Amino acid sequence: MIPKPAQALADLALKLATGIAPETASAYAQANTGMISALLLALAQDSERAAANRLDDIADMKHLFSDAARLFPSAAGADARAAFCADAPAGYRISELDAFHARGMVALIDLHAWSERHAPPLAQRIWDFLRAHTERNRFDVAAP
Repeated sequence: MIPKPAQALADLALKLATGIAPETASAYAQANTGMISALLLALAQDSERAAANRLDDIADMKHLFSDAARLFPSAAGADARAAFCADAPAGYRISELDAFHARGMVALIDLHAWSERHAPPLAQRIWDFLRAHTERNRFDVAAP
């Protein structure tokens, strides 16, 4: 059997919300089970898309950094960005992807700070990346 974490977490969330929460005696316990259910649903969503989202972000950062190197070779942090572009995650475990992704985000922060003062069009591209990153990682939750 191949475990399916997203489905398991969603099933647990549903059981909590529909089977356990209504049976609790206090409003506090009902609120807690509802909150835990919502967190389980968020974890289910992220477990399903985590690797793809990290890899998409990494590819987008590498593209952005390569363009920055070509257009603004003396921009602050150029060596760190070049090293990031030349490297790859240690593996495909989420922890390995997260560690490599974090390196890229640190380099992006440095480039963003520099670009806000020296290259506004590049700063706008970074904002566009950040919007795409946020949208990729948005949690879909049902309205009450």
